[in-house]
Amino acid sequence: MFAANSQSSRPTTAAAQVMLARQEFTRSYIEAFQDAFDVQLAQIEKAELSPAVQRNALRNLALSLELHFVRRMRRLEKKDDGLKELRAVAELLMHVAKAPIALEFLRELASESFEELYEVFAV
Repeated sequence: MFAANSQSSRPTTAAAQVMLARQEFTRSYIEAFQDAFDVQLAQIEKAELSPAVQRNALRNLALSLELHFVRRMRRLEKKDDGLKELRAVAELLMHVAKAPIALEFLRELASESFEELYEVFAV
């Protein structure tokens, strides 16, 4: 069933949401974001930031990682690997405004997430 709003032609059923999910991302898309992510993380690490600014920068970078691949099919994610953990971390960061994320934890989480993206979703 489609939304009642005449301006919207987007399906609103659960089946329609599954149709929007992605089974694959181009390798170049993943690589481009990984390069941008690595540059930003290195800049955060080198900069002399106040703890509050660093906390927010790391939070934003973690959320950006999740949002670049948010439409991935959950059923394709590995059971206990980086992408499931990334999704859980992003949920926490969205709902707990002061939740911190450590630089090394983010680096490890990103590494695991990119590894899984290449293995499972890259074409």
